[in-house]
Amino acid sequence: MRKKNIKTHLIVTFAAMDDWISNVPDFGRVRVDHVLLEQLCKFRQTDRFSPESGGVLIGKHLIRGGRMVIDQFTPPQKEDKQGRCIFYRSKGHEEIVHKIWVGSNKISTYVGLWHTHPENYPQYSPTDKKDWFKALNRSVYDGKNLFFIIVGRTHMRCWIGTKKIIRNSIQVVGEYKIRT
Repeated sequence: MRKKNIKTHLIVTFAAMDDWISNVPDFGRVRVDHVLLEQLCKFRQTDRFSPESGGVLIGKHLIRGGRMVIDQFTPPQKEDKQGRCIFYRSKGHEEIVHKIWVGSNKISTYVGLWHTHPENYPQYSPTDKKDWFKALNRSVYDGKNLFFIIVGRTHMRCWIGTKKIIRNSIQVVGEYKIRT
């Protein structure tokens, strides 16, 4: 394994199979499965006509071997609204997550949101931040944290949102270089 320091002084570890593993302060170890990463990359906005895409992240809270694994997602749905720099997530994502949750005997669950940006090093916008705070306040999920991934053209970035009594917070978890 090799380690890479990023600007936030967090360390991101790349496993042999290209899983994205991060040790998140005040949370624990999070692993994003390499198959999920490959699937998300298919939605990158690599040309000027590619629309923004998005969906929901699905994962499992672990008892051993780390705190969480994120290994599934919902792809864009027909009812979603997609434009070059806009994405509206439809209710169809909730139905898919519920089916997966029931089918997994309530083990696989909603753990966050993902979407794309037409930039190499994605940054969240004020609209993204508003959407994430809305998810933290109104969504039903286990615990007090959600994860938010933005897929850029050459890199992905992940943030953790924490629901708090007084003021929610969003902090960067790490960055993943997309291997092409």
